[in-house]
Amino acid sequence: MAGRAFASWWSKMGPYYTKAYQEMWVGIGIMSYLYYKVSYGGTKAVKEKPSH
Repeated sequence: MAGRAFASWWSKMGPYYTKAYQEMWVGIGIMSYLYYKVSYGGTKAVKEKPSH
């Protein structure tokens, strides 16, 4: 039911969001990537435990 409602909403609003905010989506992608690199430094969040 929720999927059908989302599909009908997206068929009306999807083209508007993808075209009107295309530059915004690119900016969000770049900023989220940079945030990930700064937060985790390109390494794993949890370091592996040393084996005894």
